[in-house]
Amino acid sequence: MDSTKKITKKLAGTARGTELWLTSVGNEFGQVLISVLTAQEGAGLDRMVDGLVRRYQEAGVDPPAVLYVDCGCCTDVGETKLKARFRGWPELTVKLDIWHFMRRIAVGCTTDAHQLYPIFMSRISACIFEWDAADVSLLRQAKRALLMSQGWPALTDADVNKHLTREELALHCRRRTRGEETTILLLEQLLTELMSNKGNDSLGVPLLDKERMEHIWT
Repeated sequence: MDSTKKITKKLAGTARGTELWLTSVGNEFGQVLISVLTAQEGAGLDRMVDGLVRRYQEAGVDPPAVLYVDCGCCTDVGETKLKARFRGWPELTVKLDIWHFMRRIAVGCTTDAHQLYPIFMSRISACIFEWDAADVSLLRQAKRALLMSQGWPALTDADVNKHLTREELALHCRRRTRGEETTILLLEQLLTELMSNKGNDSLGVPLLDKERMEHIWT
């Protein structure tokens, strides 16, 4: 579930300025189940949620187990407003989606124009995701057979890996999360590394605001 203001800024004519938010809900297959325009986030979404719950019931489909959102997933006490809004699905777990989790960590950067910023975001992703080992093994076998048919000599796995492109991995291999403990460990190692001199660009400007990042992470 994601809300944005960008689309509403494109409204023209008599509709201009009448709506402030576009909220969409998609499923695990990348299909958009519903999109609504509202004047505000909050109570304006109640009818959308009620309608979505009813559609699942009428279709005889099991309700989703997890809802990933861009905000409003957490609270110190009691349940969130979003959890209450989906009261028709009492077993639903609401979680922050990974992209927005990464963006919240990136707030600790001094600027997104820093030379190391793209590398930082890529390494955060690598701390969270990994390629399915079985899929990668099959892709490596296929790539080795292709290269040898083109006259290449016997190749080690490391040699074959150099010929695997990111596009091939994305097309043929599944990605999965590494798990909470491994991800926390890898992220802590990454942040510790980049809060040292390794996090400075060629002019000595640090990528991370140490005080801000420590506040975010702790």
